[in-house]
Amino acid sequence: MPSSVSARYRSALNAGMMTETRGCNEGTWVARCARAPPRDGGDAPAHCADEQGICACCQRHAGTYERRGLGGWDKSLPRRRLFMIISLVKATAGPVARALTGSAARVLMYHRFSDGPDSRKLSVRLFERHLEYLTRRFRVRRLGDVVAALREGRPLEDRTVVLTIDDGYADFVTYAYPALSRYEAPATVFLVSRFLDGGLWLWFDAVHYMLTRTAATSRDVYVGGEPLRLDLSSRDARDRAWSTVGERLLRLSTGDRAAAIASLGAALDVCLPQRPTENYAAMTWDQATQMDRALIDFGSHTCTHPVLSRCGAAELAYEVRESRQLLARRLGGVIDTFAYPHGEPADVDARAVEAVKSAGYACAVVAVGGPLARRPDLLQMERVPAATDLEQFRSTVNGVEFLANEVRAWRQAAAF
Repeated sequence: MPSSVSARYRSALNAGMMTETRGCNEGTWVARCARAPPRDGGDAPAHCADEQGICACCQRHAGTYERRGLGGWDKSLPRRRLFMIISLVKATAGPVARALTGSAARVLMYHRFSDGPDSRKLSVRLFERHLEYLTRRFRVRRLGDVVAALREGRPLEDRTVVLTIDDGYADFVTYAYPALSRYEAPATVFLVSRFLDGGLWLWFDAVHYMLTRTAATSRDVYVGGEPLRLDLSSRDARDRAWSTVGERLLRLSTGDRAAAIASLGAALDVCLPQRPTENYAAMTWDQATQMDRALIDFGSHTCTHPVLSRCGAAELAYEVRESRQLLARRLGGVIDTFAYPHGEPADVDARAVEAVKSAGYACAVVAVGGPLARRPDLLQMERVPAATDLEQFRSTVNGVEFLANEVRAWRQAAAF
């Protein structure tokens, strides 16, 4: 039925004054007014709307809601009804997904925090909303307790969530730690051990400092032996340049990366300070030791935050073992959890996993994934990056995205 005619009877259908069937071949809707007699005395429905969309029997005008073919509802769905449907889906998707995936623990990953807008950091006000949501709807547990249960084969509590924070920046102490204390939410902080000494620049921070401090608005540089033209004309452009340079530097060995960063500084005419400036600084050892250990666990994040898959054998062993020993000496207790730096599949190879195992860690986490499997690989436990958008965060932590991905994977597999 033409679209100019097909919308004519819809409101009468919704009012129960008309009935409908679908054509077998084309999928078009056919309408019949409930007041009209069957066509030719039979049961087949009769078309009853005229070209103006008015039903000849009930004198009701159609709505703006139609079906075309077998492909789905078109965009003429009334705005109010569309809004109601979307609201209903939003209201029910989270609880349903949470119920379906509740037995799988979520390990959330955070990095940096601030008290204002910053594209690289999470607002502490938003972090507090995360904590409020989690403490009301989930059970926030320590990573060590979850790992112990998994090792012993004990079932986890439904709706278990673990909070992890990487690197050990000073802004964790200033903003996140007080919020965790207020909500009594335990967390594991993975520390880069030499970072806390105060003299180490994390390599990606060094690049960010140079790109934001240079007076240049564009520059041709070489990164890893490859030419690259950097647009530095705006803040957004510099952020994009940081991402581009960082992606290239991830492919290099530690030595080549350091040389490339030094060359970049020279090209941008920026001298890197000897110690990280306030925006890039780590917490101190004293601050770490003064935290409530009933609330905060510490884990290792290597000594210098390299890309472990790009490390040689000796460097790899040093980064994994020495960081554990140093943290244990300075903080006391046993350090038995580890977070792979960067943590993407390309950053964590079999050698890195074996080094972590040989060093005696009870578990290690990566930087990607979803809810934990029933029997996860404890040396490559998945984590869920905490979204900066609140609705996105709720969707992720409830498992909506995870279920959607599972359905997509199932449909793709079924297509073959």
